[in-house]
Amino acid sequence: MTRPAYTTEPLFQQIAQTLRQRLRDGSYPVGIPLPGERELTREFGVARSTVRAALARLQEEGCITRLPGQGTLPVAEPSTGEHSKIRNGLLENILRFGQRTRTTLVSTQYMAAPDAVAQALQLPAGSRVMRVVRVRKSHRTPLLCTEAYLPAAVAEGIAPQMLHDMPLLEAIEQAGHAFAQGEQELMAVVAPAEVAELLRIAPGAALLRVNRVVADAQGRPLQYLIGHYAPDHYHYRMRLSRTGGSTTVWITH
Repeated sequence: MTRPAYTTEPLFQQIAQTLRQRLRDGSYPVGIPLPGERELTREFGVARSTVRAALARLQEEGCITRLPGQGTLPVAEPSTGEHSKIRNGLLENILRFGQRTRTTLVSTQYMAAPDAVAQALQLPAGSRVMRVVRVRKSHRTPLLCTEAYLPAAVAEGIAPQMLHDMPLLEAIEQAGHAFAQGEQELMAVVAPAEVAELLRIAPGAALLRVNRVVADAQGRPLQYLIGHYAPDHYHYRMRLSRTGGSTTVWITH
């Protein structure tokens, strides 16, 4: 992309306006870092100091925050209603993370649900479920290995090609099942051999494991996911508020 069309405004203000519009229309979603200064310098064909001035202006306006070691991050607008809470919440941030990264499908199969999976999905023991193993990457670097289980009634509406690169939550919604809520737990674990191979790390290395159940508005589970995150590429940070509001996860890679 070339620099903005000529106006009488200083160049850094023109670039700031372009970036401001991208923040407003969701091109730069909350929770995901903006492109770095070098990338923006190449895109607009300007000096790095000009890009820094544009970012400084956006920071002054409260549109972005710049965190050491994490990059430049959009700042969420205050939530004023339930719809805003959903759009800016944790599940929405997980979905946006999936949209900004790439996925390799490792395997998919129908199977009888193990006891723990059946319990998480509120299904009778041995119920038919689909197991999907995928690796999510950024710039060819593995960030996350996921093992997801879907009830057969949900999985049968998902076309096979959707499993290759589409975020699984998006595929579930396109199959006609809208997610509305979820629960997850985080823990430190050592890498199992299969996961270590997929993430290109040593077996037994420390990983962050996430167990997550996502459900519809009626509380019916749509997905049970076990995720193993490479700790040197994934940073989990939450903004807390005494008065409520959105939950934001910042992801760096």
